[in-house]
Amino acid sequence: MLDRLALTVARPMVLLRLGYRRASQVPPRTSDLLDTIMAEGREMLAPRAVCARCPVGAMQDGRIAIGELLTTSSRSLAGGLKRCSEAWLFAATLGPAVDAWIESLSATDEMARTLLADAWASAAAIQLGLDLETLLGRRLRAAGLVPGRRCAPGYGDWELSAQHPILQHLEAGRIGITLSEDGMMAPLKSVSGVVGGRPDEGGTQATAEESDDRSRS
Repeated sequence: MLDRLALTVARPMVLLRLGYRRASQVPPRTSDLLDTIMAEGREMLAPRAVCARCPVGAMQDGRIAIGELLTTSSRSLAGGLKRCSEAWLFAATLGPAVDAWIESLSATDEMARTLLADAWASAAAIQLGLDLETLLGRRLRAAGLVPGRRCAPGYGDWELSAQHPILQHLEAGRIGITLSEDGMMAPLKSVSGVVGGRPDEGGTQATAEESDDRSRS
């Protein structure tokens, strides 16, 4: 379990969630209000995560198996875990205070503040997922493996029902995440996923790290 995670939400990411590609497009009043919303939101952040390592294998019928948790014929997951021998599963949340804050704004019909708060919180959840992908990628590299791309239930053709065995295995309730019957997490600003690691096949490790560095520059 990872507690007291540091999380920095970049303003450009929030603006993208609002449909702005450049800061110059944002009206001054909206920009000022967003500053206020981001400051309020930071005070409520309590990001936490749970992670677990599992073996990965390809079955004879083409399905992918993650440990004894689940098997699936998802092509999206198969692509993300191609040649991977193991994977890290994770679930993470911003904490219940963020959801409660957005709900309270909505209940008082503060539509502009609600819209900005929801965009900021969505950006924060995305950043939390990216930070965990980076952290788990480092752990895979330390084990001599090359990280693959992150996959998540409900994206591509990977069925959302996979949330159930994953979160049960992670004991996600330890960090306050619960799951509805249809696979939706609560708090809403929560993320889950899997990052696989494949054997380094001569120079692949360095290439992957250089590409990863370039993507952050």
